[in-house]
Amino acid sequence: MTGDEAAEPGVRRLAHLSLCFVIDSATNGMAGLKTLDAVLIMAVNQANIVPLTRDPDARSRYGALDAPAPDEERRPVSVSAVAASLRLPYETVRRRLKQLAAEGACTLTERGAVIPQEFLGSPAYLDTTRVLHERIWAFYREARDLGLIGELPPSRYPIDAGIPVRGAVRLVSDYLLRTSDMFVGYFGDLISGLVGMAVLCASTDPDGARPTHMSALAERLHLPLETVRRHALGLVEAGRCERHRQGLLITEATLAEPRLAGLFRDNAGHVQRLFAGLAERGVVDAWERLRPAGGGVAGEMAKGA
Repeated sequence: MTGDEAAEPGVRRLAHLSLCFVIDSATNGMAGLKTLDAVLIMAVNQANIVPLTRDPDARSRYGALDAPAPDEERRPVSVSAVAASLRLPYETVRRRLKQLAAEGACTLTERGAVIPQEFLGSPAYLDTTRVLHERIWAFYREARDLGLIGELPPSRYPIDAGIPVRGAVRLVSDYLLRTSDMFVGYFGDLISGLVGMAVLCASTDPDGARPTHMSALAERLHLPLETVRRHALGLVEAGRCERHRQGLLITEATLAEPRLAGLFRDNAGHVQRLFAGLAERGVVDAWERLRPAGGGVAGEMAKGA
């Protein structure tokens, strides 16, 4: 997966798996939130915990599902920084965060926004976290079985206590935001990026590229049909995809263009780093030891590590 011609089919196959995973994760309905709000919560939370992710003791202390970091250890992030990171208008982010604060999903201070411990420990959020963990495990298993993951480093943490689900989701959230940013940059803005990635997911299907109808996109992304239609037509006008009778499609010629092919290769590197990070954190070892393929890990997830 270094970019030579022989590796390209694997790179594209991995891109398909990755994009489908990103879209499914972004539209997971985090604690019942709308898609845009869920992405905002993820971005703010990841910014809040940057200092903790650099501290091995903190990573261990707050790795379990039932151990969100307390508010006083979280670093607030400014509205402007969130808007810039997601390529969203400042006013849109300010308005949405204000509404999220009213709903208890966010706290706004003079220093910036913080996702509170109470929300991150709520039953609705924990259910979402479990679902995301199940998805990343399925993504890993499929990519592993297809031979799309390189050698991974050994674990630096014991797994006796179980799978560090919350710690795993932090690493996955970093990957989701990084990958989204790459493709949002290609498609133009966050909503266009979500629409484009969903079309790209269908257009890279190894069983055959298939057009995606706008109504199907709206349903999958949990976005209003008119919003999807407006952004989809913008992608067509920009030459990012084509509109056919059956729906939207990114053609083989576009998939082979240097910029998009380069994004696929970059994504392959990000996926390898994601699973290397999960391996070092003990997550992959825990999956392999504690969870046979097709088995369940409800008990192990509850313990954390």
